[in-house]
Amino acid sequence: MGAVLLSPFYILLNFYLISRMLLWFRTLHSFLGTPWFVAPFLLCYILLALSPLAAAFGRGKFKAFTRTVNNFWLGILMYLLIFLLMMDLGRILACFVQRRSLFSPIHEDFYRITGGIVFASVILISTYGILHATHIKKTRYEVALAKPCPSSGNPAGAAAVSRASAPSGAKIPDMPACKIQSLRIALVADLHLGGSIGLAHMRRMKQIINGMNPDLIVFAGDIFDNDFDAIRQPREIAAELRGLTSTYGSVACWGNHDVSEVILAGFTFSSGHAVGSDPRMEQFLKDADITLLEDQVLLIDGSFYLCGRLDASCQKKSRITRLSAQQLLAGLDRTRPVIVVDHQPSELDELAKAGADLVLSGHTHDGQLFPGNLTTYLGWKNACGRLQIGHMTSIVTSGVGIWGPAMRVGTDSEVVEIEVNFRY
Repeated sequence: MGAVLLSPFYILLNFYLISRMLLWFRTLHSFLGTPWFVAPFLLCYILLALSPLAAAFGRGKFKAFTRTVNNFWLGILMYLLIFLLMMDLGRILACFVQRRSLFSPIHEDFYRITGGIVFASVILISTYGILHATHIKKTRYEVALAKPCPSSGNPAGAAAVSRASAPSGAKIPDMPACKIQSLRIALVADLHLGGSIGLAHMRRMKQIINGMNPDLIVFAGDIFDNDFDAIRQPREIAAELRGLTSTYGSVACWGNHDVSEVILAGFTFSSGHAVGSDPRMEQFLKDADITLLEDQVLLIDGSFYLCGRLDASCQKKSRITRLSAQQLLAGLDRTRPVIVVDHQPSELDELAKAGADLVLSGHTHDGQLFPGNLTTYLGWKNACGRLQIGHMTSIVTSGVGIWGPAMRVGTDSEVVEIEVNFRY
C-alpha cells in the first residue's frame, strides 16, 4: 500500500530528474537536444525507472536480472536526486542573496559547469559505493561477563545440550561445572542472499570467519532477501557456509526479510494472509549446517546459554506470537552467562531486565548509505557498535551484505569478532 501511495511522488520525481538532465545535455552539444538522442535516452530512463516493478513482479531469470539492475538504479537515483536538489537549492539561495528573480535568465555556462559537477559526483560516489560494498572488514570487541559458576544443579525449564548441533530438547541429569573461560564469537547478519549478494561475497566472508578460528558462529537474521529464487547458486553457497569451522558450530535466528513476500521499492504488499519462510530457506540452513533457533534456548558445553529469538515483525507478518524477553529467559540458571541473538535491537532494556548478559543483533545496516547513516541513531538505542546497558552488553553489526541499493557509502560491510571472557 505504501508503494502505491508514493507512486505519484515517484513519477513526479522522475519528471524532475529527466527535465534537469535534458537541460544539461542541451548545453553540451546541439545533437544532445535532437530526437535522435532524446528518444533513446528517454527509453533507457523509463526502463530503469520501471525496474522496481519488474523486480517485484517478474518471474525466473528475468526477475533476478531486473532485481540486480534495480539495486544499482536505486543507489544512483538517490545520489542523482541529492546532488541535483543541492544545485537547484544553491541557485535559489544565490538569487535570494543577490535579490534577483528566480525566473531571470541563466547563462548556459552555469548549467554546463554545475551539471558536469553533479554528474561527475554521482559517477564517482556510485562507483565507490558499489566497489566498497564488496569489501568486508573485520571489527573486534572484547566483552567481560562476570558470573559466579556453581558446580552442579539443573534448573527446571532449562534446555541443556553439549553442542549447538544437538537437538534442542536434549536433557542431562545434572548441570556440569563450567568448562570454558573464554569464547570467541564470529557475528554476521544481513547477508540478504539474492540480488546483489552471491557466492563470491560468501567466499570472502568465509575466509575472514575461518581466519578468526571462532568457537561459535552467529547469524543474526536476514540471511535471505525475501525471495529464495533470487539466489544464484544456492547449493554452492550452502556448501561454502558448511565449510565454516568452529568449536560449537553455527546458529541463526530469523530476520524480517527471511520470509517470502513481494517487495516493491522497500514496501511489502499484504495478501491478507500470514506469510512465512520458504521451506527451501530452512532446508538451505540444514544443508549449510546452521542451527535455527526460534524462541529456543540451548545450554552449550554446560557453560553458557544461547538464546535465539523470533524476529519482532513475526507477529504481524507470520502471525506467530513470540515470547517476551522475560518468558524466553525464565527458569535459566542466572549464575551462567546468557547470550541472546535477536535480529532487531528493539527490546534492549527488556532483555537487560530479563537477565541477558550479551545481545547480538543486526538489521540497521548502520544506515548503509550516507546520509542515512546520520539518522539511524534517531530510531535505535544502539544503531551500530557496542553499548553497555547496566550489566548487559549490546553489539549490533552493520551487516555483511546490503539491502536495496547495491552500495555502501559512509558505512562498512563487516564480520564482527567478539572475544568474551567469563569471569566466575
